[in-house]
Amino acid sequence: MPPLFIMDIFFDKYADAVIECALKVKNTDVLSINTEEENAEFAKLLAAKAKAISGNGSYIQRIEKGRIVENYDYLSSSPLTKAPTCFVYIPLFRSFPDLAGDKEYDAAALQSFKLLSDPLDNPLPTLPFVTCPLPSREWDEILEEYGSSSSSILYNILSLERDDYISQLNAKEESTQYLVKFFNKLNLNKCRIVDDEGTDLEFSFLKGSQFHSSFIETISKRVFCPTITSSDIYRLLDPTTLTGWLIISKPIVLWGKVIRNLSLRFNGGKIVEYSSSPQGEALMDLYLKQDPLSGRASMITLSEISSPLFDEDIVLIPEYDRMRTISITIGGPKGEAVEEKNIEHTVDSLLSLSLPLGRESTVITALDNNDEEITIYSGGWFIDEEEEDE
Repeated sequence: MPPLFIMDIFFDKYADAVIECALKVKNTDVLSINTEEENAEFAKLLAAKAKAISGNGSYIQRIEKGRIVENYDYLSSSPLTKAPTCFVYIPLFRSFPDLAGDKEYDAAALQSFKLLSDPLDNPLPTLPFVTCPLPSREWDEILEEYGSSSSSILYNILSLERDDYISQLNAKEESTQYLVKFFNKLNLNKCRIVDDEGTDLEFSFLKGSQFHSSFIETISKRVFCPTITSSDIYRLLDPTTLTGWLIISKPIVLWGKVIRNLSLRFNGGKIVEYSSSPQGEALMDLYLKQDPLSGRASMITLSEISSPLFDEDIVLIPEYDRMRTISITIGGPKGEAVEEKNIEHTVDSLLSLSLPLGRESTVITALDNNDEEITIYSGGWFIDEEEEDE
């Protein structure tokens, strides 16, 4: 871990990013923070930042083994009576458990391996919430082998080295929301993805689906970012259509083990063949054994190489690993991608795994509803033909 004075600066900036950018705390808001004892000081820092804006104290709920063991008001001159209007969850990063043989795992075990999918029937949120991972020794012990650390990753992806990191994070929201609107206007129907390494995939988007981003709007039209930062957009696939070869472009973590080389062939939306090291193939075998839908393609994620996450080989936080580049998700998709009208037509699997495939050589072409071909991604960048025509 870096020296304490550097970490103090990191935590101060990180807290500002959570309060000002992810949650956008407003006057009169009341924060509720779930934390384990190890991260209680950061919870108090968040509460102090929130009070400077809202004028209110916060609820802090201390959790142990997933249960609330203490609930208290913090920085409130009198007992809080107003219900929370924003939520923060500070998870404690834990190392992956050991594999316990060739068997089927329950939801709790899948969660410990970071393979549990989102529920598909999540209603539109009523209040903003953020999941806020913090640097830890256990996280660093895994990353050390790859020459990285949890604090450096978070520092980089939030652009905390910049004096204007708050405006940079807010600019990401604006540009990402613009892309969502722009690509939805194109009415894309089918896509093809190719690169110089052998990836060649064709698929259709799920009829009636739309592009979304990790910036979420509540019922009251309040926008927040539960992942603190995001620069990707995603959309559901027709789960019966993905066909061709996918060669991963970055390492993936499966059952707590790193797979660096993996090629997969899809036909009719599902994996029909794959090749890796003996260990990689055994891990894929175990993954596909868990659920008959775990190997079916459900969603595509699109992100540019300008994203700070593109430079990270491994993050070990599934949401951030998915955003490193273009990826195809197999198993259950991101819950926010699923609307009520298409729940029954997408992949309802207990597992979820994102397969990165984006490179500088990646080109994505698409057909709109009039079968007009459009290049939407090339050289690591989105292609905005409206801007090019101006």
